[in-house]
Amino acid sequence: MKEIFESRHFLDNVLKMAATSGFRPRVLGEIDMEGTKVPILSLSRKINRQAPRILISAGIHGDEPAGPHAILSLLESFPDDWPEFKCCHVEIVPLINPSGFDLRQRANREGMDLNRAFGSPAPPPEIRFLMNDFRRRAVDLFVDLHEDVDTPGFYLYELAPSEDKAFGSLIISALRKAGHPINEAPVIEGMAARDGLILRTSRPFPRHFRKGAPQGLYLKKLGARRTLTFETPPGRLLDERVAMHLLSLRTVLSNWVR
Repeated sequence: MKEIFESRHFLDNVLKMAATSGFRPRVLGEIDMEGTKVPILSLSRKINRQAPRILISAGIHGDEPAGPHAILSLLESFPDDWPEFKCCHVEIVPLINPSGFDLRQRANREGMDLNRAFGSPAPPPEIRFLMNDFRRRAVDLFVDLHEDVDTPGFYLYELAPSEDKAFGSLIISALRKAGHPINEAPVIEGMAARDGLILRTSRPFPRHFRKGAPQGLYLKKLGARRTLTFETPPGRLLDERVAMHLLSLRTVLSNWVR
């Protein structure tokens, strides 16, 4: 896969792929970047019956390009290569932080870490657009595509109803079988981990997020039944990191929608 370095070019490609893959694009809001308006897009594909809803997001940190490129790869091969999506409503936010994407930095142009701003009483525009949209309906499953510059291998965070219903071990097993590296450290980012999985099955929620919170935690508070955050290692080639994200997503869907 050829890496795209400019947000407008990336979003143009997303819109082209959406048009041929059956997704309906919506503009949640626009970011002013050097006098040019750049949209925060949401793509949706609904089926004609009651069904669970999955939300997939990427690009909240601008120096983590594998997530947005995984979305582009998914759209390019949708729906033929993704029969797992036939039984659910799908929403995708392909690039949350276009200014950070252009600068290849974690924060947005104003220096704010957007993944610490959800639920804040005064969020930056990118997050305000998302919060306004997320409040309209709950999702059953949320998947966030990330990278971690410090990790030697893949790992993930999971907020699940119970340990026996968690997907993490299935994801790690599928990735290891495919030959991808796994972060096996017992502590990752200051949290206890087991075989690449940081799992939480219960967590108290504050009434309000005074300073803001990560996207997964915010959506859990809004009613998401489970959330997953995938972290790939930027030291590997882009194609391999994209493949890690897509295999992880496919493993979740294969075990979630029955």
